[in-house]
Amino acid sequence: MRLRIFSTLLLCFALGACASKHLKPDGVSASSLTSTNGILVGSFARSPDGPVYYSQTFYFKNVKTGEVHQIKAQPTFNLYTGKTPDDFSTESSAGAVFVFSLPAGPYTFHNFRLYQANGAFQQNWSSKNDYSIPFEVQPDTVNYVGEIKLDALKGRNFFGMTVPAGGVWLVSDQLGRDLEILQRTRTDIPVSNMVSVIPTRKDVFTPLVVLPSEMNEYLSRTKGPKP
Repeated sequence: MRLRIFSTLLLCFALGACASKHLKPDGVSASSLTSTNGILVGSFARSPDGPVYYSQTFYFKNVKTGEVHQIKAQPTFNLYTGKTPDDFSTESSAGAVFVFSLPAGPYTFHNFRLYQANGAFQQNWSSKNDYSIPFEVQPDTVNYVGEIKLDALKGRNFFGMTVPAGGVWLVSDQLGRDLEILQRTRTDIPVSNMVSVIPTRKDVFTPLVVLPSEMNEYLSRTKGPKP
């Protein structure tokens, strides 16, 4: 068994097979831009000073078809499914850009999942009720939906030890940084026709996702005035 695990590790490091493709699936290119299809880009991040979950997932669905999609990252290494590599790491944010090919039309962010595993102990966090934060993917266009960052929360267990306690998602415009990364790493994606589709409203309210218009109030309540 030990030899088998060692062999798997060697294969991962030699071939790069342990770098997950959750955020950058194969098959997305300029040919994904058609009269009925668009490309959705943005960044998926976490606060460096919070707990790091085994995986973090942000769900959205096509309003017309009901098909559910996910933005998923695995910040913690797993022997069999790998780890999502970071494209950036600063004092306030760490994560990677994502690139998806999607049918054009209306979509809505509606839930999330945070998953933590520690041996036999597993725990999940999500919104008890679905919310609705709409945006639209325009056809034949690269659509920028912003940075979606997990502000992970901490709690204390029965013994007074610090433990993960879910989190709040912060949506913001980080186009300058994300565009530079896309131009450097995905030269096949034509960003000259990029449009912003960063959400501006909540059709079904949730306090667990903070939009740009709510950011100053959230930061003043949780971290002090915004610099």
